[in-house]
Amino acid sequence: LEVISSSPNPQTRLHEDCTAVTVSKESQEELGNKDSTAELNGSGKIPNRDSGIDSPSCSVAGETFPSEEGAEQKKPSMAGNPGEMEPDRKGTKPSSMEQKRDSTQDDDKPQKLFNIANELLHTEEAYVKRLHLLDQIFCTKLSEAGISPDVITGIFSNISSIYCFHGQFLLPELKTRITQEWSVNPRLGDILQKLAPFLKMYGEYVKNFDRAMDIVNTCMQRSSPFKDVVQNIQKQEVCGNLTLQHHMLEPVQRIPRYELLLKDYLKKLPEESPDRKDAEKSLELISTAANHSNAAIRKMEKMHKLLEVYERLGGEEDIVNPANELIKEGHIQKLSAKNGTAQDRYLFLFNSMVLYCVPKLRLIGQKFSVREKMDIAGLQVQEIAKQNVAHTFSITGKKRSLELQARTEEEKREWINVSTKHK
Repeated sequence: LEVISSSPNPQTRLHEDCTAVTVSKESQEELGNKDSTAELNGSGKIPNRDSGIDSPSCSVAGETFPSEEGAEQKKPSMAGNPGEMEPDRKGTKPSSMEQKRDSTQDDDKPQKLFNIANELLHTEEAYVKRLHLLDQIFCTKLSEAGISPDVITGIFSNISSIYCFHGQFLLPELKTRITQEWSVNPRLGDILQKLAPFLKMYGEYVKNFDRAMDIVNTCMQRSSPFKDVVQNIQKQEVCGNLTLQHHMLEPVQRIPRYELLLKDYLKKLPEESPDRKDAEKSLELISTAANHSNAAIRKMEKMHKLLEVYERLGGEEDIVNPANELIKEGHIQKLSAKNGTAQDRYLFLFNSMVLYCVPKLRLIGQKFSVREKMDIAGLQVQEIAKQNVAHTFSITGKKRSLELQARTEEEKREWINVSTKHK
């Protein structure tokens, strides 16, 4: 994550509170092995989970009032005292209902801003508890059990630095501001702007997340001491019946949550508020970091899809490549050139090739065998007309031509369109 801040103050303050926060490899040696950078060479899938933020809803929509033409006719029903509304159409004197509505909305805004600030504080407290669980319980217990420092570093990356920053710096500032100072200084932007310089720590964690998931899965299968420690912790109430992997997701998703809360905060912040400038600057910096985080999540999801296909093909095809992308897959019927009979087949369309496969009737292990690999470059995909056979098209490569039948006309069009688009 590349986030630039013009203010050096957070760095100074942070080093006073917690000298462990750092992102460079040289400084990480002072933190111990578990904060060293690990390179990304694996894959992991981020489940689609609830963000955990139930931000207050948008401002209540104003009541619908009648048009000017209809106002005179409905005056008695709108105001108990007709004198409260002038009969002329210029609206020189607002109705008591309009005054009440405007006053209510103005009164609601400070409360809604406080609700958002309180939501930020509560989610931050829960987040720090999650970080404590990862760093002080999982990581510590695994170290005490004699698990290799390299394994621990590969799993937890720089979680100690992240935990230190949030637990000793950001959370205390939020707590002081929201619980003690809010009545005289109702602001969030100035504090959150200090967060921006440290978002680079999340870049290291997110980049390592694929590899971390792979290491956890491997160790759970092959290391009894590792498995015993993890399962014992997962049984504790502090874990909430969730797995280690589930808790490890939290840092990856935390930055987008700040973005959601800040957007909601700015919607309800008056234009003239002294906090608007800081809040807008904070959102700009955090949104940039969130985009990087979301891009990393999408990349991990794509790699996980490739790994799934790799396993379904029995591990025989070299498809797990960052440049490779699965576009479409699905069942298809292959029409025999001899007698026109239909045979069950399966297609995997990638941005670089098409895999023409035969399904295997197996419950586990390999599910497809590849009959033909066709490069996308030079591939010809076109509609064909077959007598008494609907939804047909052909795929012609350098070595072979296939006549195929889709289940529906819409499915046929989709195969033709996506194949042509990615040629």
